[in-house]
Amino acid sequence: MIPIQWRTIRAILEQGTNSQVFKTGLAAGMSWFVAQSVFGTPRPYFAPLAAILSLQVTVAESIARGVQRVVGVAAGILVAVGAGYFFHLTAWSVGLVVYGAVFLASRLHMGAQGIPQVAITALLVMTVGRMAPQYAWIRALDTAVGVIVAIAINALIWPPDATPAAEHALTVLNQDVCDVLSAIRQDLISGLDSTDARHHLSHARKVDQALEDVKQAIRQAEKSLKWNVMAKRRRQRLKTLRQAATVLEHALTQVRGIARSLFVTVERNVDHPYASLPKPIATGLGDLLALMSQALKTYSRIIIRRDPHAAWQMERTLKQASHLRHLLAQKVQHAEVDWLDLAAVLADVEKMTQDLLVSSRLLIPLVIPAEQELERP
Repeated sequence: MIPIQWRTIRAILEQGTNSQVFKTGLAAGMSWFVAQSVFGTPRPYFAPLAAILSLQVTVAESIARGVQRVVGVAAGILVAVGAGYFFHLTAWSVGLVVYGAVFLASRLHMGAQGIPQVAITALLVMTVGRMAPQYAWIRALDTAVGVIVAIAINALIWPPDATPAAEHALTVLNQDVCDVLSAIRQDLISGLDSTDARHHLSHARKVDQALEDVKQAIRQAEKSLKWNVMAKRRRQRLKTLRQAATVLEHALTQVRGIARSLFVTVERNVDHPYASLPKPIATGLGDLLALMSQALKTYSRIIIRRDPHAAWQMERTLKQASHLRHLLAQKVQHAEVDWLDLAAVLADVEKMTQDLLVSSRLLIPLVIPAEQELERP
């Protein structure tokens, strides 16, 4: 037999579906063992069944699904026991009991999992329970055991954590914003025309999908960590990612503003003899956008990669951007043509600069331990 290291097995099992499959099998076996050994159920098949159906991707989902099963079983037993006092076992009584169970579960808003559970339990208790007086008690006990075991295993053994997916989505959003800035910079240097400006505005608006992906990933990560007793550090990490997502959302808004201002500028001056941006202004604006793209990439290194070198690089880059923005403001003010729309571009860059600067200073202590911070060169 080829020896397999435990580290290799653990790496395989920690990969999402594999770990979920393993935990499902473990929960089924453990729930059978507990119900049989502790409570003395001869064949506790309802315990592993409840464990299999209750164990979901997240602990919160497992709790919600398990509670629905337990409440559904209890409600079904009550309906069947109540009906047993008034009806004999006939086709009509079976139909009436199932109708009453579904009606009650619907009124209690038990959801897609609870409603069938009430009906099935009521049906089985009314039919099988007449021949086995302990059936209702055993079914309720085994279901509770399976649910509790499933929740415990999901919470304690490789608990689910969707934070890495949120980090990845945040990285993609950051890169998409940088790509828009880089594309605008390239056309500013080569000569921005109306078609280019319209394309950049459309490109900037399409990045909204990446922003929605980030929000969805963070919501899923929050859901995965709910009721996870061992995820204190991960919850703090997720809080940092949420704050970073807000900063990148502002940055995307400002990049859209930049693209829109340039589009308006080019469109409005298309018939003007000085329609093209003056070369010094276009080049300087391109260099400014390059610095902002660099700052965003550095911000990602701080938040995602927790690079201790990135802290001082961020402030240095933003300082250069502020200086260049000041020089550009003077050039725009003394240009031959009234480029008022470019003032709006510079204002968006200033907002982005302040957001990145404030956020990096606040978040650096959270993502980079003090002992790893390096002195500035």
